[in-house]
Amino acid sequence: MRIRRTAAQGILLLSCTCSLAWSQGAKLSADAFVEGGGSFIRNTEYPYITCQQILSRNSPCPPPARFSYSGRIFTGARFHFGHNAVEASYSYSNNPGGLYNRQDLYSFNYVRYLWLKSKVQPFATIGLGGSRFSLSTTSGTGAASPPYPFKFVWNYGGGGDIALRWRLALRLELRDYVGGQPAMFTGLSHNIVPSAGIVFRFK
Repeated sequence: MRIRRTAAQGILLLSCTCSLAWSQGAKLSADAFVEGGGSFIRNTEYPYITCQQILSRNSPCPPPARFSYSGRIFTGARFHFGHNAVEASYSYSNNPGGLYNRQDLYSFNYVRYLWLKSKVQPFATIGLGGSRFSLSTTSGTGAASPPYPFKFVWNYGGGGDIALRWRLALRLELRDYVGGQPAMFTGLSHNIVPSAGIVFRFK
């Protein structure tokens, strides 16, 4: 119930922000982006017996992974209302060395640009979403193991757009995704994501 209430409050905040910007006559624009970067996950240990129950008896149990790192692909779109924007995004990351090897993450963010009348346009962002982990093992039939249920995730961070030529911009940012983990883990994970990529702006 608490998660649902928080998600509803976040959606309401995004809606109010967009309505306010629209009512004030803010110029509407949009952009699409593709970014790449790192994915540094800090989580908690899983019980050894749980690991043995999940993996086949002929497979060794990997060591508990409290910290892992890999790459991340990040794509989405932003809709701008003056200094405010809303963003929908999807990202994918693998997780070598852990019990799961894939994370799919969806999020909806509010973005606030600090200023716009310069080549460099810094922003801060906060948002809500969900992530899904997949096991790194397969069943005896060779079929991929089913993913875990979606976990609630919220994120915050900041960055900046650097205007280039012909509607293009370079985007640099850093985010922390905080949320639930697969069943064998306890507590929350922090996924630190530094990224950079290209933005195409629609006029």
